[in-house]
Amino acid sequence: MYTQQVGLCKQIVREHYGPIVEAVVAVLAREGRLPLKQLVPRTKLTARNVRQALAVLIQHGIATHATSKEGSLMVTYYSVCLKNILRLQRAGLYLALVEERMGSEGLAVFRTIMGSGLMTIGSVREVLGVADMGNAAKIKFNAVVAKLVRDRYIIAINAVDTITKADRIMQAEGLEVEKLTIPPTAKELLAIRRRILEREEEEYQSSNVVGIKRRASADISADHSSKLHMGADGRAMAFSNHSAGEQSGYSHQNGEHQQVDSVDDKQFFRAYFDRLDVFLRNQQIVNYFTDKYNAGAGALLKSILRVTEQHTRTCRVKLSETVSSTQIFQHVSPDAPLIDSIDTSKDMFHQKYDANGNPIVEAPNSKELSREKRSEIIFALLEVIHTDSSGIVAKVDERGTGQYRVNFERAATTLRERCVDALVHEKFGSVHVRLLRVLRDKQKLDEKVVAQATMLPIAACRERLHDLALAGVIDTIEIPRSADRNPSRMFYLWYINPDKQMRSAMRFVYQAMSNIIERSAKEVSSRALLVAKTRREDVIADPRLLTDAERKELQSLARIKQRLAVASVRLDSMLLVIYDTDPHSADLQLLQ
Repeated sequence: MYTQQVGLCKQIVREHYGPIVEAVVAVLAREGRLPLKQLVPRTKLTARNVRQALAVLIQHGIATHATSKEGSLMVTYYSVCLKNILRLQRAGLYLALVEERMGSEGLAVFRTIMGSGLMTIGSVREVLGVADMGNAAKIKFNAVVAKLVRDRYIIAINAVDTITKADRIMQAEGLEVEKLTIPPTAKELLAIRRRILEREEEEYQSSNVVGIKRRASADISADHSSKLHMGADGRAMAFSNHSAGEQSGYSHQNGEHQQVDSVDDKQFFRAYFDRLDVFLRNQQIVNYFTDKYNAGAGALLKSILRVTEQHTRTCRVKLSETVSSTQIFQHVSPDAPLIDSIDTSKDMFHQKYDANGNPIVEAPNSKELSREKRSEIIFALLEVIHTDSSGIVAKVDERGTGQYRVNFERAATTLRERCVDALVHEKFGSVHVRLLRVLRDKQKLDEKVVAQATMLPIAACRERLHDLALAGVIDTIEIPRSADRNPSRMFYLWYINPDKQMRSAMRFVYQAMSNIIERSAKEVSSRALLVAKTRREDVIADPRLLTDAERKELQSLARIKQRLAVASVRLDSMLLVIYDTDPHSADLQLLQ
């Protein structure tokens, strides 16, 4: 936990929930888990306000609780998850992602649930007014909700899910230890924890999703046929056919009873941000290959990740499932920009000519590529991607056309290095980035060797190395020449400490995001009178009451806020790469 991180979380909570909730979060973030009896005097609030603030935090998944026995009393402790607070700044990216994949209907459902923290589907129906809609809209709503639950954009929440994860794991460990006749060894305790992890993974990968109810299509065939004929017009009737048949899973072929998914209206659901973080991380991997090669390579990697993301639970998974080249070929979008993405011609003897001796040129549109040419380009791009120096895509099987796997650990390392390079370039300049890359490639070096490799004077190189060291980006190691370890008789080598470097990068990002929030609030407060004037009823009814100077000032404020919002999203994307995709935390995810 960093001071900059706590300060940023306090600003985010104040912006979203107000000063009362901020006071509770500040105490819990600073002091750790506390019972209500100790929390009230530290916040200097009334017990009622503290209880209401905790209720809001628990509903939005920010606070958790755990109960333990102290003497003859049962005491409830409360704690906050700073990671979930930081995710509030990522809400715009989540909504854009859901709209892209699920459409406007899925966005409406997801935004309603995310805004309330957790809701039942029945409550979502009331908020969106589904009861007043036509039958076609109701069918589409059911289909969209079922797809959101099935694809785990939203997950079912039970009472036990509001308990601290570490306490749930300790309870499960306690039940396993009770089955043993003697106290477990460290090796046995590690095996118990791994079994708990495997059990959670099996539940996640299971086809039986909590909140989904299945019933035979024959049970609803009569109801379905009546809905098809109750549309307001022909268009609504056609939409009902499409929705029920394709989106809800309704099918009745050869007299067989198919299964139809429906969601329990009384079950509570919450947005599953870990799943959405996987999508955002995958998009950054696609952007890496697009920037390094071209749009065709990015489209191909996007299809690989689309196949594997179904079994990827969080950003801390190290390896993806294996994917065959046939699956990749089938999932590449028809409008993917494959044309001119790679030159597949080998020599002049492989060039095809027409009857008149003129070379045959492929159509400029990738949709018009022949199947042979399309497969040739895809296989050529696969060869380029899996031989990339980053090692993100690996070929694991040579049989047939090959099996491929994405190494998310290598991808996380590569993306983190890019983020650090961007931060160093922004803070110091391109020369410092060159020094950093030399140390990353050559590992431990003396400053003279670094100066030779970067073609800098020794004095200028030493100055820039100290700048990076003060920023925490690089570090030194001492190698004694003699046993007395005299500082005057030592070698001092410069190297990169990955953990220290990432901590420094996170502090920089936290501080930058905090500065953006403060700057945005300062810009609004400096124009407080003008902003208050725009909220008056007469000005809302007649905007002509604003003068030209006031309109220009409002436009200037809108531009400044837009630039700050873009900068905040960019920094949050860096935070996702630096912290959420940390591969070293994969073995400790049970305790987070």
